[in-house]
Amino acid sequence: MRFNSTRFRIDPTPRRADGEYMAHARISTSRADGSEYDVHLSGDLAGFDAREDAIAYAKSWAQQWLDTRFG
Repeated sequence: MRFNSTRFRIDPTPRRADGEYMAHARISTSRADGSEYDVHLSGDLAGFDAREDAIAYAKSWAQQWLDTRFG
């Protein structure tokens, strides 16, 4: 089952290291008072030559992570 919610935000911004883009994901949500907090920080997932590939990988990884925990 694919998890579908606007409750969580995925920030798949990669970091540049040693000539490649390191995919990682920050998954966050908001509390009732509107403050934001992190649900999960992935750490480095994989390295890619293209920034777009790192972003796509991190988004997919985060979606699967949410599916297994909240789906």
